Amino acid sequence: MCGIAGGIGPSAPSKLVLDNQLDSIKHRGPDDQGTYVNQGIALGMCRLAIVEIAAGKQPASDERESIHLVFNGEIYNYRELRQELELNGIHCRDSSESEVIINLYLKYGTSFINKLNGMFAIAINDSRDNSLHLIRDRMGKKPIWITQIKDGTLFFASEVRALLPVRPDRTLRTEMVAEVMQYGYINSPNSAFNEISQVPPGSYLTWRDGTYQIAKYWEPDFDTKVSISYEEALSVTKELIEKAVDRRLISERPLGSFLSGGYDSTVVTAYMAKLMSEKVQTYSIGFHSAQFNEAHHAKQVANYLGTNHHEEILNPDPALLVETISKVLDQPFADSSIVPTYLLAKFARENLIVALGGDGGDEVFGGYDRYLATPALQMANPVLGLARSSLNFLGKQSFGNKRKINRVGSQLSPKTSLAHRYSSILSLTQPHELSALLSKEFLSSRAQQNSISNFEIGEYSAFDRMIRSDLQSYLPGDLLVKVDIATMANSLELRSPLLDVSVVEWGLSLPRKYKIKGFETKHILKDVARSLVPANLIDRPKMGFGIPRAEWLRTEMKEMVTDLLTDREATERGWFNQNEVKKTLDLHMNGTDKDQILWPILMLELWARNWL
Repeated sequence: MCGIAGGIGPSAPSKLVLDNQLDSIKHRGPDDQGTYVNQGIALGMCRLAIVEIAAGKQPASDERESIHLVFNGEIYNYRELRQELELNGIHCRDSSESEVIINLYLKYGTSFINKLNGMFAIAINDSRDNSLHLIRDRMGKKPIWITQIKDGTLFFASEVRALLPVRPDRTLRTEMVAEVMQYGYINSPNSAFNEISQVPPGSYLTWRDGTYQIAKYWEPDFDTKVSISYEEALSVTKELIEKAVDRRLISERPLGSFLSGGYDSTVVTAYMAKLMSEKVQTYSIGFHSAQFNEAHHAKQVANYLGTNHHEEILNPDPALLVETISKVLDQPFADSSIVPTYLLAKFARENLIVALGGDGGDEVFGGYDRYLATPALQMANPVLGLARSSLNFLGKQSFGNKRKINRVGSQLSPKTSLAHRYSSILSLTQPHELSALLSKEFLSSRAQQNSISNFEIGEYSAFDRMIRSDLQSYLPGDLLVKVDIATMANSLELRSPLLDVSVVEWGLSLPRKYKIKGFETKHILKDVARSLVPANLIDRPKMGFGIPRAEWLRTEMKEMVTDLLTDREATERGWFNQNEVKKTLDLHMNGTDKDQILWPILMLELWARNWL
């Protein structure tokens, strides 16, 4: 696991500039640093050494020094690929992943990518034609940010902060304010700046002679569906997940598991317990607020599996914590679950270098309640207006949970299509709220339009359209960004067996009835979990990985949020209608939860003060 940076072209970074770029992302790889700088090319990496520690130094090159490489991530099948090369008469000089990648590239060209199983961001310079190839893994676990200047020079880096020194002329992409307010994150290939973008997941970029092209090498297959019995499907699912876990146990550094006590992390940890000779090191955190504490569930699972369990119940200073995390986020990001993810990574890093987690189970196996709610609400379109009136009346009369009423109420209005409905369900802030909150020059519906148009492409079932949307946007734009930033900030590598390409492709090929049974989502994965631990330990409502956000904003963070959102600097920036912001603050402080709106405003404001 590493951080990488570099550039190709007439203005490629000097050794001094490249070293400064690497220093800015050294948290991604504190163990070692290396550079290759030649005429018109610069490659650098900072390394978190995990496998083949002695042999894995980078940048790496072939014997003739015509190919140079840096990469971030892990290739889980590199040993099998090295054997394949040896059988083809190609000798690898050492045991490193880099040597395997270089020899695969020399034999197969860029088509070698299809052989890789892993998470990776790879940069290959081929001096034979003065080209640069930037390759990103299928799911988008490892980032590659890019920017190109007028003379054709292309720069790349693992984090945007490392590109800022080479783009002093960068300009704010004003549409991103509405995008973050509505969805909580910036979707690929965009960034907060007009001049900086990403290589999309499952894609590779090739630069030659001052221009570059991006091509897809993989995308989710929703056309192929298997036709087998449920028992056979369950057996194959177990086998594929177990193999995916096994592949991720390769490490020369301390390795453990993030355990929440939910289905996904339980499945991963249970297979680790089965496959490892020593006790699994498991880690969980909780907050003093019972509503946001799953730690006791995790402990029960850990006791059953016999792990060496580590638990921490936290009572942090929220204002200080959020300010710290805002300095980690070089892009605006409003998913508040990054807070517990960061704290869990920090806690685990006291003893671990590598952790396995349960990311991907919901997207691959249909685990979100919205997969049931969205089609049902759209079918009820004609009567939703009446339902909204009834809810408002009943809420005033008898319901104690105004938060749930408001959340349900936001969906009790007709939508023109399933795509509009799904976009609305994913939205933190509804379009009418954005219209009131944002200044005219920052009000944009571009992100929503893109979401809706992408949702409608192709001939797929409603269920597959929702999963495809999440795999294309929510997973790589939100969830994987969250875990990459939170873990790398703490120099910790996180591996996700449920996002193994074999598991993903298998999961997408399963018929809906194996994933949704009645009102039970993620049915087949839950049955995998029930085969590994007693059902009573895991059959409970989904909590999510949250924080007492509304309470924090109303108490310990009150002074911080009020000052930051209403002071002269925020007012002069002009992103928001200050009267509406103050009205929203007043409502929240007086007991009407508006944290879903205030949190993204706060994160945008903190980002602006740190990075603009």
